[in-house]
Amino acid sequence: MQAVQLWAGAAFSARGGDIEGLLNDAAAVGLQLSVITARPGGFDGSCAAWRYRRLAALARRRHVRLRVARRRGVFFALRPLLRRTGLWVGLALFLPCLAWGRGLVWAVDYHGLTAGQQVRAAAILREAAGLAPGARATGERLDTGAYALLQSGEFSWASLNFFGGRLEVEAAAAAPAPAVFTGKLQTLCARAAGVVTAVELKSGTALVAPGQQVEAGQPLIGTARTERDGTPIFAPAAGTVTARVEWSASYEQPLSAQLPLLTGRKSVRLRLRCGPLDWALPAFGSGAAGDAAEVTRHMQLELWGLPLPVSVEETTAYQRAVGEAAWPDGLALSMARLHCLRALAEEWPGAELVAQKESVEMGAHSLRYAVTYTLLADIVSR
Repeated sequence: MQAVQLWAGAAFSARGGDIEGLLNDAAAVGLQLSVITARPGGFDGSCAAWRYRRLAALARRRHVRLRVARRRGVFFALRPLLRRTGLWVGLALFLPCLAWGRGLVWAVDYHGLTAGQQVRAAAILREAAGLAPGARATGERLDTGAYALLQSGEFSWASLNFFGGRLEVEAAAAAPAPAVFTGKLQTLCARAAGVVTAVELKSGTALVAPGQQVEAGQPLIGTARTERDGTPIFAPAAGTVTARVEWSASYEQPLSAQLPLLTGRKSVRLRLRCGPLDWALPAFGSGAAGDAAEVTRHMQLELWGLPLPVSVEETTAYQRAVGEAAWPDGLALSMARLHCLRALAEEWPGAELVAQKESVEMGAHSLRYAVTYTLLADIVSR
């Protein structure tokens, strides 16, 4: 009886009329009453809520006045929720949506990839296979995504697995391909003058030694040598000759220029994607008409830390207008140095910078920069 009233019970008071007859009638029909307490002119008691109506009918026959004093139980605590139709309609719609959403990508896990590799892999999967949070994962898309990762050249092995809304991306970074030995059938000569510091011979005959001064065009590695008995032996010439060389560069950096500058106006466009659904939201912001620089980023919506299968594409357009930009002297000098260093890296890739000698001349409208680098570089002409 206590367990029944924990679900739905009613405490009542009975006054006047034939009280004894009411109790006898209730016992005869099997109405279970509990916590019966005698009161002046009647009694107080309790029963299961769904039996109160039958008890009230018996009380009317015996002219007994019944009054509910208190309702208790889990049913009466939940009854306000049970009367809210929208709650149950929402629950009925949520369950099919949850079942439908099992085929969508809710979360993406990367295994064995650095932070930079994860960003690049996400961009490849999004552009090549359309795989991103909120997309529907199919076998064809998984195969296309894995093939695209391999085709990028950054990964030597890749595997995509999808289960229960989770996309697992496993990949291994590709190791650099070993250099293939190739030699030349003609003598290798120096591309610049310098002092030899090291000779690494792979094939052929070394014609110079460390500490030797060489001039531009001088032979460094030959293709023939003679045995003690005078027999000539030919072999392709291959190897490196490291020398200390000097290389000069100069650049004239203007102190001002007409460039597209940001005006401070921008507009933001959002697109929401969830499975086959694609919504373009109205743009907001101060506007960015004309020439604009656009920056796009992709995000995943979360609800209290729970990732949702909805991806957001945010495109921000920054308005630009052509205007004059003036460079301070220090910035102009840094830009001139950067230009010469880029020229050095293009002319002597992999060279080690030992020393440099600079000269700077300031003009009314430009800065003239000249520099002489001392390098340790491979001077073999390829």
